[in-house]
Amino acid sequence: MFKRHSTKILAGFAALAISTAFFVFGFTLGRSRSPESSRYQVLDEAQTRIDSMALTEPDDKRLMQGAVKGMLQGLDDPHSLYYTPRAYRALGEELLTGQFSGVGVWLNRSGELTKIVSVLPNTPAADAGIEPGDLITAVEGKPVAGLELDEVGQLIAGRAGTDVVIKVVRGAGAPREFTLSRKKLELPSISTNMNDDVGILNLLSFTGGVGDKLRNAVATMQGQGAKGFILDLRGNPGGSLDEAVQVASVFLEGGTVVAYRERGKPEVVYQARGPVGTKLPLVVLVDEGSASASEIVAGAIQDRQRGLIVGTETYKKGSVQRVVGLSDGSAIKLTVASYYTPSGRGIGEHGVLPDVEVANRAKQLPKATEILSGMLVEAPTKAAR
Repeated sequence: MFKRHSTKILAGFAALAISTAFFVFGFTLGRSRSPESSRYQVLDEAQTRIDSMALTEPDDKRLMQGAVKGMLQGLDDPHSLYYTPRAYRALGEELLTGQFSGVGVWLNRSGELTKIVSVLPNTPAADAGIEPGDLITAVEGKPVAGLELDEVGQLIAGRAGTDVVIKVVRGAGAPREFTLSRKKLELPSISTNMNDDVGILNLLSFTGGVGDKLRNAVATMQGQGAKGFILDLRGNPGGSLDEAVQVASVFLEGGTVVAYRERGKPEVVYQARGPVGTKLPLVVLVDEGSASASEIVAGAIQDRQRGLIVGTETYKKGSVQRVVGLSDGSAIKLTVASYYTPSGRGIGEHGVLPDVEVANRAKQLPKATEILSGMLVEAPTKAAR
């Protein structure tokens, strides 16, 4: 994470301790000031009527949670979310240990349904035969239509060793149910292999230290004779913004990687951090599961004309979320900033569009290898000019 600006995106979010009085207004806010002057007079009035008139005696804790959820819904932001104390503790464990308990799927929206865009290898979901592109219709018998992604994620997540039933639709087929046993999973980061003189770098997430791991892998592969690289960001949901800059810095020699903008604050521009790890030809693979930090890296490489982007349009997550703890142990996740590629493009509307579109996943890596081979043939000619 950034030393001076701690922010994580998508796969994990930095929990910052700030004043929570504004958010956990409870139901006394209107009473601490005159009703006429309170921004929340209507809320105070509603709470008073509920207390005095509702047939069922209200539970203050549930009312408070419902009110906070309602405020977040009023933002009309699909990334803003309320975490119960238990969900917030689980999130904190994930951030501290790099582990989480679940079944190993990354999610996206598809209309009113939830789409599985990536399945982590060697996980309960992968072992059961769940595939990218499957549409989740229900979890534990509860329809997910209309739920936010994080709400679906919270239904799927749970204590290791417990089961969860997920109903999916695949293509035009009939609905299928999978009973998956949750287990402790470690956030993967990077895997590599050499294909003749091509180094393939499969970046699975932007967890802490992945930039250094990538830099070391590039150096090792260059020592083994690599003449070009394929950076595979398919299905990578993001992670640390700092690590995104570190990863981009392996391929970019100085210059802008990403611009970060918060409301009412000056824009912060983050530069590549040298020395550059390699200047060899580069192809980047992306798909709809490439989100957030992945889009920062792909967008920077594309704008800086450092390499070619191959695959399909990315996830389109051009915003940054921050998780803020509240006094009762719960938390809220808020969108606090947006980011832009070096040319000033926002990614939230269109994502990163590939230079070479290849819709069929099975054909994407072969196409990237073919393109890189062509780049390697041209490289000596360019160097001689």
